[in-house]
Amino acid sequence: MTKRKHSAIILMVLILAVTAVLPMGGALADTGTVKGGWLILRSQPSFAGAIKASYPSGTVVTITGQVGSWYAVTTPDGKTGYMLGDYLQIGGNAASTAGNLTGTTAYVTSSNGLNVRLRSGPGKGYSIIASYAPGTQCSIISHGKNWSRIQIGNYTGYMMTQFLTSNGSATPLPTPATNPTGQEYTVYVTSKNGKGVNLRSGPSKSYTSIGFYSVGTQAAMVTKGATWSYIRVGNRYGYMMTEFLTGNEPVKPVPPTGGAYVVSANGKNVNLRAAPTTRSTIIRSYKVGTRLTVITRGIDWCFILIDGTYGYMMRQFIYEGSVPATATDLLATTAF
Repeated sequence: MTKRKHSAIILMVLILAVTAVLPMGGALADTGTVKGGWLILRSQPSFAGAIKASYPSGTVVTITGQVGSWYAVTTPDGKTGYMLGDYLQIGGNAASTAGNLTGTTAYVTSSNGLNVRLRSGPGKGYSIIASYAPGTQCSIISHGKNWSRIQIGNYTGYMMTQFLTSNGSATPLPTPATNPTGQEYTVYVTSKNGKGVNLRSGPSKSYTSIGFYSVGTQAAMVTKGATWSYIRVGNRYGYMMTEFLTGNEPVKPVPPTGGAYVVSANGKNVNLRAAPTTRSTIIRSYKVGTRLTVITRGIDWCFILIDGTYGYMMRQFIYEGSVPATATDLLATTAF
């Protein structure tokens, strides 16, 4: 190889090295949209470059340069690196692709009326940051086919794209009849058997239960219907059968002379539960002899007040007597 040819090759290599990562001219697009699934952001323009992050389809990145088939980019969360051009849709029209919500305001939605989880990463294996009710407004940072990165208040995380909509007026719940007074009024959950009652996402037993409330729970009547009523319990709205709602606050009976007490044949503590089933959450366990008030008596379970807490206890573990209980009574298998 001649000396002149060798010098020319060196000069060409230097020119390429200097110009390879220069910003692109105005004739080229300055944005790109991830397509075909997840795209890795690397520290260098090669497959040997360290992986810095990965982004779902629909993520819009800012292109700052090009090295062969790799693009130097800045991602929506401020990271910089290189992405393979084969998986980038280059051009300003990418952001306006139908269904792409990047950079827009959106709203949480769900077909069953339940809250939707915001996670720390784009997958169900990531930790839950918070959960939000349908209708909650959010900002789309990057819109993906399966997961989108969003911001709600001071929190930023990922939510499944299927639970986001651009229609702020969309509601996942059946629209209740108009409340003629426009005002809510207080009602209470009631039932003849003393069991709790389901709050559902729609006016039918076929709709998902979004809550289970004990007899005596206070609620707000929004719209009263013949069979189903639209109510609010705390911050949760839903439907409950009208027959299980009353405007009269349940009377808290005075314990009989001698009171009512926890009993058990083996002397062990007895569980107070959130619902009348052994599969429900244990609120607390109470030792034999603890005094209680029976609110409602069922065949197998009683709704009680014990130590300032309401809940359900199996009837066989409750002694009610006209005279104070004796040591023998307190260790009885059943008081009935």
